[in-house]
Amino acid sequence: GFLEESNLIRRCTKVIKELLRYKPDILITAGYSDISLIFAAVINKILGNKNIITSDTTLYDRPRKKIKEFIKKMILKYYDLAFCIGSEQRKYLQTLNFPENKIMLAGWYAIDSSFLSSVYRSFRLKRVNLLAEYGFCIKNFIFVGRLSPEKNVITALKAFNNIKKYQNAKGWGLIIVGDGPQRNELEEMIRDLSLGDVFLIGGKNWKEVPKYYALADVFILPSISEPWGLVVNEAMVCGLPVIVSKRAGAYFDLVKDGINGFGFNPCDQRELEEIMLKFINEEVDIEKMGNASIEIIKDYTPENAARKMLKGIKYFLLKEDLK
Repeated sequence: GFLEESNLIRRCTKVIKELLRYKPDILITAGYSDISLIFAAVINKILGNKNIITSDTTLYDRPRKKIKEFIKKMILKYYDLAFCIGSEQRKYLQTLNFPENKIMLAGWYAIDSSFLSSVYRSFRLKRVNLLAEYGFCIKNFIFVGRLSPEKNVITALKAFNNIKKYQNAKGWGLIIVGDGPQRNELEEMIRDLSLGDVFLIGGKNWKEVPKYYALADVFILPSISEPWGLVVNEAMVCGLPVIVSKRAGAYFDLVKDGINGFGFNPCDQRELEEIMLKFINEEVDIEKMGNASIEIIKDYTPENAARKMLKGIKYFLLKEDLK
């Protein structure tokens, strides 16, 4: 069975057996949550080998407790290098006293850009007909993700409701792609507010999602907790301007305010409304911002992430410079 399906003692036993079987020069483990992997790193270090940790955690993606942060500091003493996905993850590791020169921005939260953009373009050509077929508005904001409290979709829905009172907003809709525990609550809100221009699509396979990006004009991620937000990558590959919560790690690396989108405080609904109105009132050039998104995201590929991680491994094996 899968390792995570075993109890802790069995997991630790299995991990040690594999360590002794393969005798790796370098062990790479993910995060701090699995005690068996931490145990493996400790044993690997005692055996005289190197450890690399991958981290997608930021300082503000959830409340921090001193005791847990202290334990993480102790755990990190057994690691020689860290791969992190972005600049906020690097800052967080530094708060845990991990040496800055041992942190690599590997950016492994990457997507198959070629496939995604190809599917997007094919549906973009059919946009007018599909908008009519689905009954969508001519212009649309879009959210893609799990319908759960940390995604803060209710704030986006309330913001959209408030801006619909403006004349210029009449032709704009909101597409929500996803499923989760808040779906019923959102459906009830849409009914109570008589929001006929909100389209709750439900969960879709990731291969189907580009179709909905093709029917949208501006992407919104309002999360109050989001280590990165891979959907931001997806939206940018599809040439959309992005409005991204400053609690999402992706904001700090992918969003250039006023160039390809805007960041906002997810607890400030009014700020989100003001940004949405910029697009509705044509204060910004949607096409120009979308092109900027494509340019910014072009190097965030699985191949580049793999090259960066390989450089870290070569640092130990071949003593190559990390720079």
